[in-house]
Amino acid sequence: MPRPPAGEVGLIAALAERFAPPPPEVVLGIGDDCAALDLGGPDYLLWTLDTLVEGVHFDPAYISLKQLGRKSLAVNLSDIAAMGGEPAYALLSLGWPPDRELSAALEFGVGLAELARNYGVAVIGGDTVASPRGIMVTVAVLGRVPKAEMLTRAGAEIGDGIYVTGNLGDAAAGLEILRRGLAFAPDLAAPLLKAHLDPEPQLAAARVLAQKRLAHAVIDLSDGVATDLHHICRASLAGARLEAGAIPVSAGVEAVSRELGRNPLDLALKGGEDYQLLFTSPPDAGPELMEAFGRAGLPAPIKIGVVVSGREVTLVTASGEEIISGSGFDHFRLDLGCGKA
Repeated sequence: MPRPPAGEVGLIAALAERFAPPPPEVVLGIGDDCAALDLGGPDYLLWTLDTLVEGVHFDPAYISLKQLGRKSLAVNLSDIAAMGGEPAYALLSLGWPPDRELSAALEFGVGLAELARNYGVAVIGGDTVASPRGIMVTVAVLGRVPKAEMLTRAGAEIGDGIYVTGNLGDAAAGLEILRRGLAFAPDLAAPLLKAHLDPEPQLAAARVLAQKRLAHAVIDLSDGVATDLHHICRASLAGARLEAGAIPVSAGVEAVSRELGRNPLDLALKGGEDYQLLFTSPPDAGPELMEAFGRAGLPAPIKIGVVVSGREVTLVTASGEEIISGSGFDHFRLDLGCGKA
């Protein structure tokens, strides 16, 4: 009997071994945020798919169907962003419980359609099925990226700076507020709740990185820095060292962490669902990065560490250095409740 795969990454690798090699037009297959196909012309076709399951990724008690519609598309657009691309078309598969009003599914559709319009995405088909154990949503998105501009997880080089496009841990903190019914001032709670319920894909930032060729490796933060940066390290055959004092943590995350008696870095590095971009850039690219983001009207990216030799992700704190590789969200490691935080 073959050894059972260990965790989500192990399962993906084991499944990939059982599939036939991809045909030559597949430029990038299993192992990145999107598949990329060369069908001729100046662009690669990008293809991605994500599934949201009631009781795993969301709970209708604290997310509206409209918000769920928006989020189900947003997480796919974030994958397109990680490749430096632009989204174009979407397909929807909606599993709906037979004992719930069908008219409620239209609220979901309103949310998805709203975000699709915002980003110029056409919803062009899909499937609907009965789902007796809760709502299941699968969205596939097709996009494109100029061949010379595609970004991937591979390519990080020793000495590269490691950057993120925004605060970390907001979505995880928002989930904790909803789960536990925590009460905070609106100015603290609102950004956290929005980060969890209505994330914003970083498509504009990704296009800056792609067009200016300012990134060696990119991933979107769905499972937390500890896991997603480890994906970059594995793909790039390198390691990473993060500085605890450089991790961007909002006042809201600090407040929620105090309430829970937790280290805010746990939410920031292991929580997941921030959907910011995590990327590496050459050591001397800092000034050009700041200028390019500023000209695009985007917040400056934040440097949180450096690419080093080795294969692990380590965190340097006042008390020493610890390995945090792969300690973010994993579907098959432990149950963390409704949401990926």
